[in-house]
Parts: sequence; structure tokens; C-alpha cells
Amino acid sequence: MKEVQKKILFILIVILMLLPYAQYKFNFIRLKPLDGAYKLADKPDVKWFTWKSWFNEKFQQDFNKSIEDNSGFRNLFIRINNQLDYSFFRLTGTHKAIIGISDCLYEEGYILDYTGSNFVGKDSINRELIRAKWLQDYLKKEKNIDLIFVFEPGKASFFPEYIPERYHPQQKTISNYLYYSRQCKTIGINYLDLNAWFIAMKDTSTFPLFPKYGVHWSTYAMYLATDTLIKFIEKTSNIDLANISFNKINVCKDLKDVDFDIELTLNLLFPLPHETMAYPEINIQSSSKKSRPNVLTIADSYYWSIYNSKIPQQIFNNHQFWYYNTTIYPDIYGDNAKFVDHSKDKENIEKQDILLVMITEMNLNKAFFGFVDRIYSIYKKEEVENILKKRE
Repeated sequence: MKEVQKKILFILIVILMLLPYAQYKFNFIRLKPLDGAYKLADKPDVKWFTWKSWFNEKFQQDFNKSIEDNSGFRNLFIRINNQLDYSFFRLTGTHKAIIGISDCLYEEGYILDYTGSNFVGKDSINRELIRAKWLQDYLKKEKNIDLIFVFEPGKASFFPEYIPERYHPQQKTISNYLYYSRQCKTIGINYLDLNAWFIAMKDTSTFPLFPKYGVHWSTYAMYLATDTLIKFIEKTSNIDLANISFNKINVCKDLKDVDFDIELTLNLLFPLPHETMAYPEINIQSSSKKSRPNVLTIADSYYWSIYNSKIPQQIFNNHQFWYYNTTIYPDIYGDNAKFVDHSKDKENIEKQDILLVMITEMNLNKAFFGFVDRIYSIYKKEEVENILKKRE
């Protein structure tokens, strides 16, 4: 009897060992793909072998990674591992995702800005804002283009009470956001501070403005912010844009990905308990009398949900979104990514009626994604050349 049990156990072990290969070969169980941006290695191929790659160990490294990336049940094993880390050790599968108090999830960059840990210095910010002010005035006067700066909200500023104690939030110092917003007011830059607006609404908003498991504003908050942005543009440019109205607000726990986008990147085995979120049904009221300006937006990922809502495309004319001033959304990933041709910056800018530069607290250490410095150098040089010509 013992011999039979040993044989059965041996057969079971062999089957378990062969299952991943069978899954890789035949894909007989459809597994949910992992979320997030990543690139898998090509399927293993012995044709990669050369004596040179063998002796410098490149073949072994590439072949091993290829086997790991293409093994059967890879996604399932990763989700099991991530779930164990999350549930028992309060760890996440990505270094950027931080588990806060009451399981509130953050991206670490927002915490670092809120606490002042990545403050770039007053001199650096003053220099950037002096250029921004000059550029804003110059474009309006010489090109009749409105340059508008928008400070998007940040989850750390909105929910400082859930920041883990190891970041010492109670000992925070001056942050990039606080200094930028203060100096914009001092210098006289035209800007919209959605971060301050969100904080002011925190205790009175009917529905959540930030989701517990998302890094960006909620879908509901995005619509509020977009409506406010449109009104700000109208006031700045003295134009009348199409109006947004809410027909109905649906409330449910069946969340859209923007409302649990950090959770998705954790790639857990089981979903986290979702809160109730709001999803407005909107109506855009337009007519031939409404203005349709040409608008170029330079922004980070907060603008994704605005762009994907199709509101800008219905209200603006020839609208473009330059993600981080580097790639043209939505074609920002993979081999089909469309990169901004900065050799044509002047040409592209002068096609616009409005330039929107939108940035959240986490990215303020990136100095408006280099946009201000680049465009300032173009027009400051042009101004100097014009002055010299007049003197001749």
C-alpha cells in the first residue's frame, strides 16, 4: 500500500512540475493579464546561442529571463506572491505604491513633495517663475496667446492624515507646491490652483474627490475640475465656450479604473473592498456662437481622464495633449509612440489660442516639464534680435 501511495505522490509531483510547461505550450487556462507597464522577453530560442554569449553569460541571462517571463501560470504566481506581501507584510509589488494609514494608497512622489523632501530650492523656483511670467506676458502681447498654468490636486496634500508615520508628515517643511503657488501670486502669474480648491472642498463635497485606492482625482472630481477649468479659460481669454451640465449622477461600487488605478498596479489575487463612488452623466451644450479655440495642453497623467472623457475634443478645436512635454497622447507607449518634435515648437505654439500647462505636486520638481525654459529661450532670443534690428 505504501508503494502505491509513493507512486501516486510521485505522479502528482511530476504532473505539478509539467503543468506550467503545458500551460505555456497550450494556454488551456485563460489567466487575467497583469496591469501596469512592462515588457516581456521574447519566447526562449536556442538560436540565441553563440560561444561569445555563452562565455560572457549573456545567453544564460537572456534565456533564463525568457523562461521566467513566458512560463505558464506566471501571472497567477505573481498575484499570489503580491497578495501574500500585501496581506501579511504590508508591502506592495512596486516601490512607488505606498500603503498608508487605513489602507489609503499613495504614490510616494506625492508624499515626498508634501513633506518637502524633494524641495528644489527657492532660487530655482524663482528663476522658473520669472521666466514663466515673462513668457506669459510676451505671448499675450505679441502673439495673442494665453498661457495658463494649472496646479492639479495631489493626494498627499488632500489626505495628509493617512501618510505613514515613517515619512514624518508632522515635521513637513516648505514644499515645491507651497512655494510655487505662493510665488505665482506674488509675481502676478495667471494660474488656477485646483489643489487649494480641492482642499477647501474636502469636508463639504457630496462625493469623494480622491479614491482610497487611486492616485489621481476621482471621476466625479475630474468633471468638477474640468468645468472649473473651462470657466477659468473663459475668464482669462474673454470667450464663451460650450457649457457642461450634469444630467444624472450614478453612485456605485463598480469602479472605473481611474478610481482604483493604484490597486490595479498591485496585481493582487483578490480585489480590495471598494468604496462607493460617483459617476456623472454629462451633457455638453454647444452652438455655432460658442468659441472653439485651438488648445495645446502640456500635462502629466492627471490629464488622461480629462482627455479620455472627450470633453476637450468637443469644446476645443485642434486639441493636442503633450504628455510630460515628450510624447503625444494617446500614442505614448511602445513602438508606436509619437514624440514631440521640439524643432517645431515655435510653429506649433503659434497655431494655438491657448496653452495649458497642468502639473501636480509630485512633478513640480520637473520645472513645468522643461516647457517654460524651452519656449522662453525661443522668444527671448527673438525679442533680443528684434531690438538689435531696430537699433541698426
